[in-house]
Amino acid sequence: MQSNICTVIDETSSFSSSFSSTEVRISKTTTNKQKPTLAVNGYDFQMKNYNKAKTIKFWRCADRNCSALLHTNLNDEFVRFSRNIADHSHSPNPATLEIRTLREKMRQLAEHELLPLQEITEQEIRNRSTSR
Repeated sequence: MQSNICTVIDETSSFSSSFSSTEVRISKTTTNKQKPTLAVNGYDFQMKNYNKAKTIKFWRCADRNCSALLHTNLNDEFVRFSRNIADHSHSPNPATLEIRTLREKMRQLAEHELLPLQEITEQEIRNRSTSR
């Protein structure tokens, strides 16, 4: 019995500034501690807080040495970056989204399936390698 319970949702928004036009791809996932994260163009963002009116969410870059901030509405749809998308102090790592997605899918399968953990892991890794 195979179930698809993964919580990754992809949305694509575009925004333009006076300098350039960029497409923003947002994927919603969760951390190991089940906290929401957003993957935006290869960068991970963690929920920071809300504005005073609780209408905008502020997300900070998951890299603690980076000062990049993202603003979304309550549905996690892109609103704007605090400064510039290029304000990250590090390069993007798009592989982290794939790893986090695989880990989340295996966690959910382990919660809902009676298969041993090792079998779930081997099955998902095998599925990933054959789907490429």
